[in-house]
Amino acid sequence: MSDVAIITAIYDSYDELKPVLPQAGLDVEWIVVTDTMPPVEQAEGWWIVHEPRPGVHPNRAAKHPKYEPWKYTDAPVSIWVDASFRVVSDRFATEATAALTDEEPIAQFVHPWRDCLFDEAKESAALAKYQGEPVLEQADAYSLAGHPEHWGLWATGVIARRHTDAVRELGGRWLFETYRWSFQDQISQPFALRETGLRPLPLPGSHLATPWLAYEGSARHG
Repeated sequence: MSDVAIITAIYDSYDELKPVLPQAGLDVEWIVVTDTMPPVEQAEGWWIVHEPRPGVHPNRAAKHPKYEPWKYTDAPVSIWVDASFRVVSDRFATEATAALTDEEPIAQFVHPWRDCLFDEAKESAALAKYQGEPVLEQADAYSLAGHPEHWGLWATGVIARRHTDAVRELGGRWLFETYRWSFQDQISQPFALRETGLRPLPLPGSHLATPWLAYEGSARHG
């Protein structure tokens, strides 16, 4: 069994698979969940899980391994990395998971601009990516349910987790909200976190500027 799994997903050919980078000090497995088999030269070092989800929007299909990584690995710890990022530091796995404990089992970068899911919903409603998604109705529902303003907001492109019972509960709640409402997971995560009694530890710096990762998203990211 590996110490840590680094997991990503690519649906609808939204990104190209980035090369693996061996990690210092840990036994790390690299897993990609996808609906399309990547070219052999890209796939070297990756364990490929071919998991088409016909009839499911690709943005929702990719959430399954993002929210519930333990279904794809026996490792007790995982790091979700959006496929738009390339890992460029061999200390990434060690440093991103160093502070995790059973009591503090999740770590993420704090959102660089906002601290409130309601503000995030307003920004998201204007983006082409979320046209047709009920982001404002979702935020209204969370307000009616008692979620407070400025409770916290996290970037969801990198998530380090110990697979505790609470983290598994979070994954199920988060997935439920994503099918119930929009696939804008930065709106649903704070609500699911608060319902589960979790709050992520802050990863150092920002996902926009970190020595661990390089952003190499496709033109489809806009």
